[in-house]
Amino acid sequence: MILKIKSPMNPLRRMLLVLIPVLVMAGCGSSENSDSSSAAAARDGLVGAWSAAPYGPYPLGPLTMETPIGTTPGSITVARFDNDQARDQSFRMIINPTISGTQARIRLSNLKGDRPVRFESVSLSQVLPQLPVLSGERVSLTFGGKSFVIAQPGEEVISDVVDFALKAQQDLAVSFHVAGESGPMTWHALSFGPQYISAPGSGDVTDDIIGLSFTGVSLGWFFISGLDVVNTQSPGALVAIGDSITDGAYQVLNQRWTDRLATRLNSAGQHIGILNQGINSNTVTELPQEEPFRGSPAVLRFDRDVLQRSGVKGVIIFEGTNDLGAGVKAEPVIAGLQDMIRRARSAGLCVFMATITPRADVAFGWFPDGPTVKEPERIKINTWIREQAPVDGVIDFDAVLALPGLPAIPNIALYFPDLLHPNPVGFRQMGDAIDIDALRSKCGL
Repeated sequence: MILKIKSPMNPLRRMLLVLIPVLVMAGCGSSENSDSSSAAAARDGLVGAWSAAPYGPYPLGPLTMETPIGTTPGSITVARFDNDQARDQSFRMIINPTISGTQARIRLSNLKGDRPVRFESVSLSQVLPQLPVLSGERVSLTFGGKSFVIAQPGEEVISDVVDFALKAQQDLAVSFHVAGESGPMTWHALSFGPQYISAPGSGDVTDDIIGLSFTGVSLGWFFISGLDVVNTQSPGALVAIGDSITDGAYQVLNQRWTDRLATRLNSAGQHIGILNQGINSNTVTELPQEEPFRGSPAVLRFDRDVLQRSGVKGVIIFEGTNDLGAGVKAEPVIAGLQDMIRRARSAGLCVFMATITPRADVAFGWFPDGPTVKEPERIKINTWIREQAPVDGVIDFDAVLALPGLPAIPNIALYFPDLLHPNPVGFRQMGDAIDIDALRSKCGL
């Protein structure tokens, strides 16, 4: 079986979000198609075990800058690409599933492509942590029974299910060859771990067990957007949609708050997939001036990145700080959050929402007017989340990361020096602050 999902684009919703935020709740498109794909996966016993929200195209990302000699990559990339595209070269992407499984399938995305992309020799394997060295049998994947698949522009393609035993939170390698020229490459700019790419024109080197053919390294995941598994003990998955704090800015070795949540669930014997759909610099609303390096705003990517995931039972929404940093007021942010709640409810999902955390950064747009202009808007949003949001539960990350007694000030012991992003200690405390019993009971997990 081969599944292809066409990413929706609703121009009316896009216009309404910018011009008439109050109407966003009534103006958004139906999630009927995406919900049906998730429901079908649930009936097949498939549950999302890992995900990365696709955006781009390469090299767009948070580190993108225009220079006299060209555009810099959106994350650290020491790999060669002719004209910012793949040309007859192979990829070995390292992922870390949040639950175990006995069977698996993967998702590849051509979301940002302008032409069909042919993927060949797609395989799964155990791998040495963070390295391109395969440590187990390389299991080939098919698509509709074929050894290759052609992803049309805007499409996500899903492989057939294959027998493959995997353990929770142990690295896997997804290897594949891109035949010919890919055109614009869909990617997730920041994996915060090494990803491996062969040289242009090197051909299909996916059978290289040691990985010496993968001479290029990037922090970005290319093309891959998800891993689904069969786990008979799993009641389903939760999706975390957010920005760089969910994406895991600066952390390494899978220390995001979502990773900590997955560790706690696994330790408690709960086989619940945690799907991280954070994008660095992402916003709830669409900003008046489009900035593609941010990825599509949450309200525009919600169907694809939440409702279309396999076996999803609930969503944790944690966004809004980048809207405030860009000067957006509380009201349109709240309207966008309300819209996502409505769509999740329509799809039968439970909804948890996290408060926006304190910040005191200079580099990312909080100062100079943060304390006087933006902080009151943050307080409005958090007050609404705590007191009025029609959700199943509130995760008070604001209280977790604030300096005790001074709620507008970040606790520097829990932050990186930029005073916007939590450090590993902060991420751990965020993951520990989530009531897993409430998640299970409210979401039917």
